[in-house]
Amino acid sequence: MDSYRLGNKRILIVNPNSSSPITESLRKSTSSPDGCSLQYFTGPKSAPPSIDDDETSFQSERACLPTLKDNLSKGDVDAILIACYSDHPLVHSLRAAISNTHIIGILEASITHALLLGRTFGIVTTGAAWEPVLSKGVAEFLGFDWEAWNKDRGRPCRRFVGVASTGLGVNELHEADQAEVAERIGTAARSLVARGADVICLGCAGMSGMEDLVISATEGRVTVVDGVQAGVELLAGLVRQRKL
Repeated sequence: MDSYRLGNKRILIVNPNSSSPITESLRKSTSSPDGCSLQYFTGPKSAPPSIDDDETSFQSERACLPTLKDNLSKGDVDAILIACYSDHPLVHSLRAAISNTHIIGILEASITHALLLGRTFGIVTTGAAWEPVLSKGVAEFLGFDWEAWNKDRGRPCRRFVGVASTGLGVNELHEADQAEVAERIGTAARSLVARGADVICLGCAGMSGMEDLVISATEGRVTVVDGVQAGVELLAGLVRQRKL
């Protein structure tokens, strides 16, 4: 773990995969709120290089949890953000293991911001396998019946239009031809606008800092939420109001 900018409250951003370039991209694209410092953690070598499904999500949890528990049990940080865009099991296991520390994931952070910024939202993600996984994650967070919504779009949750995939892996977002990346993200974003979204969430930590691609592709018709920055801002508010 390494510090970035000194401050009063310490927020740890956890990249639960083993890809250090993803962590570096988060460092470059995430701004530290006033009065806070950001620290970063990259999953160990036993963590998968990318998280593509439930299996690799649990693999990353098993790899990261022991190290994080050992390092954080003494209250070294005030809040933890899990930078994987899913209902990641590490969020729940860390909440059970560590007390007096706010812990959230970027999925729930982005949903919270999206609900306050517009009428309806959608999510741009990487591979197609994430579409049902993220839809269920939204349903779990908002408390509606995903099976019913999946059969009849628009009910019972009128505020969520769905998930659109780009067909790219998390590492491809930075390693593939950037014109191709922009085209695929733009195509997915426009499909969500066609469904009625006026807010679009970047559904991958590796997309952090790519807001302009969505804004350009949709001609500025939507508000874009970066889940990592949204999570940092939410945690900053939570730790500031905590009475110690």
